Amino acid sequence: MKQVKEISRIILIVALALHLMSAGSAAATVISVGNSNGQIANFTSIQAAVDAANPGDEIVVKPGVYEENIAITKGVSIVSESGNSSDTIVRAADSSQDIFSIWANGVSIKGFNIDGSDSAGIHFFGVIDCRIENNKLSNNSCGIDLYMISSRNVLDNNEISDCTDGISLGGSWYNNLSNNSISNCSNGISLFDSPNNILENNVISENIGGISLTGESNGNILTNNTVILNEELGIHIYETSDNLIYNNYFNNTVNVKSETISDTNIWNATKTEGTNIAGGPYLGGNVWARPDGPLYPVEVRDADLDGILDSQYSIDGNQFIDHLPLKELKPVTFTVNNSTGEAADFTSIQAAIDNASNGDTILIFPGIYEENVDVYVTNVTLTSESASSEDTVVRAASSLDDIFYIIADGVTIRGLNIDGPVDFPNAGIHLNGVNYCNIENNRIFTSYTGTILNASSENSSISSENTSFILNNSGSGAGFGMRLDSSSSNILGNNTVSWNGTSILLHNSAENALINNSVSGSNYGIWIDSSSNNTLDGNNLSNNLIGAYLKSSGGNVLSNSTVSNNTLSGINLWDSVGNTLSNSTASRNNVSIVLQNSSANLLDNNTVSSSNYGFWLYSSSNNNKLEGNTASNNRIGIHVNASSGNALTDNIALNSIRSGISVWNSAESKLTNNIASNSETSIFMQNSSKNIILNNTVSNSSYGMWIAFSSGNNLSENSALNNKFGLYLKNSTANRLSDNRVNSNSRYGIYLGFSRSNILNGNRIGSNSEYGLYMLESRNNSIYNNYFINANNTYLQGSNAGTSLNTTLKQAKNIVAGDYLGGNFWATPEGNGFSQTHADKNGNGICDVAYAVNNECIDYLPLAGSSNTNLS
Repeated sequence: MKQVKEISRIILIVALALHLMSAGSAAATVISVGNSNGQIANFTSIQAAVDAANPGDEIVVKPGVYEENIAITKGVSIVSESGNSSDTIVRAADSSQDIFSIWANGVSIKGFNIDGSDSAGIHFFGVIDCRIENNKLSNNSCGIDLYMISSRNVLDNNEISDCTDGISLGGSWYNNLSNNSISNCSNGISLFDSPNNILENNVISENIGGISLTGESNGNILTNNTVILNEELGIHIYETSDNLIYNNYFNNTVNVKSETISDTNIWNATKTEGTNIAGGPYLGGNVWARPDGPLYPVEVRDADLDGILDSQYSIDGNQFIDHLPLKELKPVTFTVNNSTGEAADFTSIQAAIDNASNGDTILIFPGIYEENVDVYVTNVTLTSESASSEDTVVRAASSLDDIFYIIADGVTIRGLNIDGPVDFPNAGIHLNGVNYCNIENNRIFTSYTGTILNASSENSSISSENTSFILNNSGSGAGFGMRLDSSSSNILGNNTVSWNGTSILLHNSAENALINNSVSGSNYGIWIDSSSNNTLDGNNLSNNLIGAYLKSSGGNVLSNSTVSNNTLSGINLWDSVGNTLSNSTASRNNVSIVLQNSSANLLDNNTVSSSNYGFWLYSSSNNNKLEGNTASNNRIGIHVNASSGNALTDNIALNSIRSGISVWNSAESKLTNNIASNSETSIFMQNSSKNIILNNTVSNSSYGMWIAFSSGNNLSENSALNNKFGLYLKNSTANRLSDNRVNSNSRYGIYLGFSRSNILNGNRIGSNSEYGLYMLESRNNSIYNNYFINANNTYLQGSNAGTSLNTTLKQAKNIVAGDYLGGNFWATPEGNGFSQTHADKNGNGICDVAYAVNNECIDYLPLAGSSNTNLS
């Protein structure tokens, strides 16, 4: 800064000397210059005219080409006679030198084509009050260069191109650069250590860099400039402050590059009435855009139509904030009416669109419009004037095209009745590769497809900023009601759809939300095909063949839905992995929820009722989790078939006609903490192995648990209460029944029929009406450390050879808290059971004599206990 001040003092001395030299000069005269045949002029070169002139003289240059390097040391005006820069050309005689070098104050250069210098086209050196206007400068190293405290100069309406620097200011201030056009340069306008200048109404385009403010270029005003399509950046800020930058139009890939630690520049003026650069009614900040499309999110709106967006803008991710960003174009409302009566701007919707701009609204009066409409204008809104879809009908003029074909972002279609024959693959509304669109409150009746989204995403949102709205629509037809292909982040909400084929289809689509829709009367209510991470919440799926069908899909969440009266199934997963079905209610379906060849899904907190099957897992539906579900009044509550590794936890199965929980042909599943009651069979297992049945409660059924043709299963800590048969094993081998409570069953506590090599230990079997344990032709079973307290503890029929009623005597706590394991505790409610009445003289907790149930089954180590030992 000290260097700048020193230079300032030198220049002021030079300027004062020049002023004194010019004092007392003669009155201004006009001097002519011409170098072509037939021209009559005072001089043939501009330099000769300058040398002969006095300060204040005007030098008029006739058309021609002048190859010169001109040094101007007097305050003269040099103008082209024609005023046309195309026919009065000044070209560098020595390309290493400036073409015009200005050393005097008050110089004016106007109307020339100036080119061919490896230095500057026009160079200022420490001068004031000069004016450069209406010139065309090209192919110079610098178009116009202001240097060494050049101030109060005006550069107006010059066209500069194909230079390294268009306009350059170094150490110069209080200059006005206005209405200039600068293109195809490395740098458009560069200010270095140049404060308090005004740049206004300039167009700076297609350069490498647009505007550069560096060094102590502080306090400048940049307003009403158009800075567009510059290759690297629009404006470069380097350690400058207090510049006012407002009402400019920026449209560059990078609008602002900052190398400033803290920004004290101002990016908007106070909101003031006046036409802004975008045509809006108020001045404020700047227009920010990018060549590849909108820079602001579409949901950022100008609700009060003042031309200023309702949200501030953080400029290109820098710390710079434009608090009053301008909307690019002020919206216009067009009216459409094709009937007599209300006057309107257009008689067809297509004509209105053809005349619309970004953000306009098209208001459609009641009537019937036979059209196929192409919507290609961004952010346009098409809405019925009556706000009713009853009286504003848009009908297909041709069945071979979509009724509405949308290829622009941010389109809204609202309140229309859209109908007519539309052939496959066309639709009532077709969104193709677009974002942020809103389709709401329409009625759609077409012969094939209602709405298609193709490669469309982020079209409007209830809860997020980047999604598509398809809301509150209704309709019916033959093919697809709403169809999404390769589309993401859309919202379909509150729609009522009844389509013969599929009401809503998602194909190869992700992260969409289907919320509170009602679908009915379809083959498929909602079909999710090869799609992932979609959310289906609060939908009503009724009176379809299949309510919701997920095929080859994963990561989807279906929740809070009502699924009823579907002929085949309510919710159907086929070949689908990792989905979540939760908090839904399904009733009166053939199968309420079915999984086929579908794995690792979570089904939790659902309620299913009044169906043939509440839940049905089959055909290698492995490793699924069913948690906290309630199945009631079904033929079978939960059915698992030919599937392995599933976990059924905390479910309730009530009032099933056949089985509460049924497991067929399955292995390595785990049933834990479930409650099953009031059914023919609470838990039924057939032809299944290596399953764990833990801590379940089965009650008030004909069969608490029925295990048939199954092996290697572990049944432990279960409660079988108040059934006809508590635990019923038939034709089953190598199962373990341990630590179960089997009480108060009206016939048998445990039944073993034709079942071999099973282990029963630690079970408490009491108060069963006929028998505690009934064995029929069941050999080689191991039955020990059980607590029997029934009027009749056993009934053995047929041969049960090889069955052991005790283990080897060993020291360990037994079921009646004795110190040794051996046989079983045999008691009766009356206190006259074998273990209650036989002596234990050595006090080891083992009766002194064996207990022979029959000649095949003898407990050689019956446990001893007092007559008051009870089941608890």
